[in-house]
Amino acid sequence: MRLVGFMQVSKAKLGNFLMSSKVYIQSLDDLLKLERGPTAKRLILSLLSQPRMATLSLRQLIAWGELLGQTPAAIRVTAGRLLNEGLLETVGRGVYTIAPKGLALKNKASEWITVIDQLRYWKGGWLCIYTAHLSKTNRGDLRKRQRALRLLGFKEFIDGIWIRPDNLKFNASQMFSKLCILGLDSNALLLRSDVIKHGQARSPLELWDGNALNASYERGVALLQSSEQKLKGEDLRTVTRETFLVGEHIIRQINTDPLLPPDCVDTLKRKKLIQSMKQYSKFCHFKWSQFLALSA
Repeated sequence: MRLVGFMQVSKAKLGNFLMSSKVYIQSLDDLLKLERGPTAKRLILSLLSQPRMATLSLRQLIAWGELLGQTPAAIRVTAGRLLNEGLLETVGRGVYTIAPKGLALKNKASEWITVIDQLRYWKGGWLCIYTAHLSKTNRGDLRKRQRALRLLGFKEFIDGIWIRPDNLKFNASQMFSKLCILGLDSNALLLRSDVIKHGQARSPLELWDGNALNASYERGVALLQSSEQKLKGEDLRTVTRETFLVGEHIIRQINTDPLLPPDCVDTLKRKKLIQSMKQYSKFCHFKWSQFLALSA
């Protein structure tokens, strides 16, 4: 079973869900103290997005909800609301699955598993988004725009021009489409450039703190290893709850990583984090299957 961090349906909520917590997590204890359990909506969608949990009964959803701080009433009401919104559908009495309307987001949520496949050799080129002509009066739209750009690794180079290394396999049309899904205005402009000439002394790569990213990869690996070691011999409920919280935290980190080239970050450390998350996901599989069987 590979853990999946689900993304919400609206652009604003989608961006909010994906953005990593700003709280500095130094240790496993920090994470378990500070990490809030998921909302009923996020929990239901996240569970049904897992590869081996494509259908779950209401009873199973309630069991998971109680494990993670949600009341049975909250799970029932939320499941009904998601059904009415077209994000869920029933495949039997009281048995739910993701509806076609939610499949694109479900697939997107599992991209962390193959995120390395999105990368290609960086030849020094840049993707640039021009937003200076867009209105800044609506703060909500501005936040969505900036959040979308940050989610795909862009940084504001000068006012109204956001850049990132052109080291992803997406073509310009695909990149622009992804940005718009996340909240970028459709009348923004995307440009490709082989070089960026400017009067500043620093390199554009210095917009990203490579050392901080490297340290975050190391902390993520340590969290996963510490959790797996700590949970050996623990009871089923403890293992299931902690692996869900830890797994979602690390998946959010991977899903919001800017995917920078080796000129900026230690790509081996990033790769180790992803491999460690895959290993942690395997560790979860047996216990989650047991918990599902007991709550069926």
